[in-house]
Amino acid sequence: MLETANDAQMAWSVFFVYRDREHIRFLLQSIFVENDDQDVVDAHLDQTADLWVIENGRRVGHVDLHSLISIHDDAGSRQVLLDWIRFDQLVPASLTGSVLGHGEELRLLAVQEDFPDTQSNLPLLYPDTPIGYGMQVWVDGDLTDQPYEVYPDPDPAGMD
Repeated sequence: MLETANDAQMAWSVFFVYRDREHIRFLLQSIFVENDDQDVVDAHLDQTADLWVIENGRRVGHVDLHSLISIHDDAGSRQVLLDWIRFDQLVPASLTGSVLGHGEELRLLAVQEDFPDTQSNLPLLYPDTPIGYGMQVWVDGDLTDQPYEVYPDPDPAGMD
């Protein structure tokens, strides 16, 4: 699960819950590298970008995705690069247990124990507001799965 969050003026997070490492790679590529809207890229660079590896309902890993991002400004041409080799080293290609699909909810078994002292907003949601497969936005207590045009869906419904 990729979580981007910002608590500057109000607490909010965008959750991307997908079952495949390539789905996350696609999102990162489209958000940071291939995005023509520099305001969107800059907004994401100012937010957290945490990949929470969830296996059998428990957090088993964490990657601060900002550690994989570098920005190069060459002759006024800014380029955002991602270290895909390190991404592949840090992010498991597959997990044990069942994987989520469209219409299913992520079940976190011990969110308070698995996310202490993190910048994640997950402890504020669970157990009352579980997150489903796909993209959801949480803003000050309200969760919506309203799709946003700035985020392409790496696993659209019907493609299973």
